[in-house]
Amino acid sequence: MGVEAAPSPLSRAGASSGVRNRRLIALGVLAFWLVYYGVCQFPGLGGELNAGDSAKFQTLGHTSILVHGPGYPLVLLIGTVVRALSLPVEPWWAMTFAMASLPGAIANTMAFLIVARLTRSRLFALAAAMLLGSAGLMAVQATEAEVYPLALCFILSVTYLLLCFVDTKDPRWFIAAVAVYALSFGNHLMMMMLAPVGLWVMIAHHRLLVRGRIIAAMVGLLLLGACQYLYLYWVTHQPSTAYSEYMPLPPTVGELIDYIRGTYFGDLYGSGLSSPQTREVLLDTLSHAHPNVSGPLMLAGLAILVLGWRRRDSGWSGLALAFGVAFAFVPFMLWYGAYDIRAFHLPVLGPLLVASVAAIGWRLAPMPRAHVVVGLLLLAFAVARTGVVATELRAREAPFDGMMSALEAAVAQSPVENPLVSMTYYERMVTLYHELLGHAPAPAEYRVTWRTQEEVERRDVVGGIVFPTDGGQFLRWVEHRRPDLSCAEIPLDQPPAPTWPAEGFLCRPGE
Repeated sequence: MGVEAAPSPLSRAGASSGVRNRRLIALGVLAFWLVYYGVCQFPGLGGELNAGDSAKFQTLGHTSILVHGPGYPLVLLIGTVVRALSLPVEPWWAMTFAMASLPGAIANTMAFLIVARLTRSRLFALAAAMLLGSAGLMAVQATEAEVYPLALCFILSVTYLLLCFVDTKDPRWFIAAVAVYALSFGNHLMMMMLAPVGLWVMIAHHRLLVRGRIIAAMVGLLLLGACQYLYLYWVTHQPSTAYSEYMPLPPTVGELIDYIRGTYFGDLYGSGLSSPQTREVLLDTLSHAHPNVSGPLMLAGLAILVLGWRRRDSGWSGLALAFGVAFAFVPFMLWYGAYDIRAFHLPVLGPLLVASVAAIGWRLAPMPRAHVVVGLLLLAFAVARTGVVATELRAREAPFDGMMSALEAAVAQSPVENPLVSMTYYERMVTLYHELLGHAPAPAEYRVTWRTQEEVERRDVVGGIVFPTDGGQFLRWVEHRRPDLSCAEIPLDQPPAPTWPAEGFLCRPGE
């Protein structure tokens, strides 16, 4: 029987130097994307993907409010930290950076670490980080107030920790993955889709992981993560919580559970399965992350994974794990029917793009010349694409600049003292941001169009402003709900081509 030689001091020093260099590069990747996303951040309230939701999240930068279900307690906590820091920047900027830009930069860093571990190539790792960071959907979401960059940050962090466990067989890596996964519960309940991947890893390594202490640690961490929703309960009972869109304050336990479950979105649950648009829009998102490149890149990565089945070395197993993470979220994308909201496609796009780059690097590893050439081509394209995307991001304009001045002029012409102002969702959320700062015209009661019913029902005389929706349609709706009222439109003095057309109205009991 031969005796295996111990690693020489020189080889150990080389390995240590390699690890140190990889960490330094990872820090450089993190710093680059922090600056990039900070400089390219959307220049005001709202955003391209969902201006209403983004403005609502940005409001957390200066005031405690409740956003829509499932409640996002971790995002609320981030808002609490941002408010406590009182940074010398606009609250909307600070909140966007904290909940989207910072997690986006961390996600790109995790992409670097994942590919570096799978391919042992810093060239392909850099290409993966640059490709993910400059992907259209990723770049937009990381510069707007959206929850999905934070979700992707958790997804790729868990993936990296699981890969470390599979590679080293050290259970501490698995426990760390469970800890990060448990923390992710407070961001989005969609993260439950990642549970089968962790279970698969656990079953495959049951001799290492099915032990009393490890199971107890896992259960404790998962329960601790779930307890983030107790913070949501606490927020709902604080007098400082100034606004709730879908739930009365303070709520009953049943109301809070329905809120967390998002029951008011119930008609979307499962509806995606009956619509081919759900699948088509998802495929379109993936193929246009990098036009003409991301689609073929992902197909190549999947082909390499399938064709590498017979090889099935440790590298292939790591690739299978990374691809498994991406496909774990596909059922949710196909099940949930809001196909027009591309934002939640990021948990599929991110790991799929990273896994595909890793697959190519893994396959070309035995061919050094081809490995370097393809790696350099991918990196060069990614760098060029990063510049193009930066130009596009910097060209965005704040769509709501001047809106408050227009609203003030309209409210000043209201036919009643305390007008009911009916608004679209986007304008309502932007107004909420200013209203809670005391900058919105007052006195007035601002409502999303479909939330005006309560006010219409309880007022003897209904008067106010329709801003900027179709006033005639709104009045017909009021007369339908209240046939005892007779409504009249009241023209307002406005510019010849107003950006926010507004109409006054007055509804009185018919004579």
